[in-house]
Amino acid sequence: LGFIALGQTIVLMTGGIDLSVGPASGVLLVIGSFFINDGKSLPVILIGFILIILAAILIGVINGVLIRYAHFTPVAGTLTMYIALIGIGFLLRPAPDGYFNATFTDILLGKIGPIPYTFILLIAAAIIFEIVVRRSKWGVHLRASGSSEESARRLGVNIDRTIIGAYVASALFAAVGAVIIMGLIGLGDPAQGTTYTLQSITAVVLGGTSLLGGRG
Repeated sequence: LGFIALGQTIVLMTGGIDLSVGPASGVLLVIGSFFINDGKSLPVILIGFILIILAAILIGVINGVLIRYAHFTPVAGTLTMYIALIGIGFLLRPAPDGYFNATFTDILLGKIGPIPYTFILLIAAAIIFEIVVRRSKWGVHLRASGSSEESARRLGVNIDRTIIGAYVASALFAAVGAVIIMGLIGLGDPAQGTTYTLQSITAVVLGGTSLLGGRG
């Protein structure tokens, strides 16, 4: 949820919303369940991770294109993707199956004392993310796009590229969430991700990000 919420933050800062993050994590989990298994060679496992990344980028690009070029509202565009991804997930895995590599899941569930590795990674990612959003040109473009598209455009911000990039980043964070879910449940289940959509929006709003964009 933490990683998926970081991605949702990026989109909300542009004045959009990403309803597809939950099913996206479920579909990416299912894709991994065909490759990242016990008995599969290391190259096959690596292909699984590459496909997860490529699928996440594709999901983000489609979301962005629907909103910027097909003129869907963010809610309508990402809800369309939400529905499509649920269908794709259950077509690929009608029932939970595809047990993940035990060594990989053991690493994901590892701890330093009582603290999981994944929580430490989340804290590190959040700190880096905060610095990047506050101090980089990309972060300024995100906030500018969410504050006033017309003003941002006059200042030279490429609005289409910034917003499509935001949805790609959101999908990539959903991919990280999917990888962590692999360790938690140990098999491919497309239904696992759906609850994260509303939870991620709630987490981000409670964290202080404006639903109107521009602040976060």
